Amino acid sequence: MIRSLVAAWPARRRVALLLLLPVVAAWFVSLGRASVTPPSPWWYVVTLVAAVLGAAVLATYVPVVGRRPDLGCSPCATMSALTLVGATVALRNYGADVAGPLVAGALLLFGLTQRMSQPATCATAAGTGTRTAAPEAVREPR
Repeated sequence: MIRSLVAAWPARRRVALLLLLPVVAAWFVSLGRASVTPPSPWWYVVTLVAAVLGAAVLATYVPVVGRRPDLGCSPCATMSALTLVGATVALRNYGADVAGPLVAGALLLFGLTQRMSQPATCATAAGTGTRTAAPEAVREPR
């Protein structure tokens, strides 16, 4: 699923994903290594998967053209970005336990799904990134 989505991305987003992956992976690994007990090899594997998802979430904010970030509507953009914060909290609280990266991966998968399905779920004006009112919410004055 994610492989086909990333393959459809423009080159800018794929490059951003590759540049962000080591940064996110280093951040996630540093959170788990702060634990008293050393992490298991499975912890590292699951944390790497979560890091790929986190980098993919961040890469969705890279604009297709231009320099302005591709935010979409603000509630969707905020929720997806906050999944990265939630993943950080999960990794920090669980330490070297494999449950931490599993929770982080689930949160980030939700955030990535939210960002990838955003055009279908958010009514935004084309190219503006501002939310428009739904037709049923627009009322004429009496």
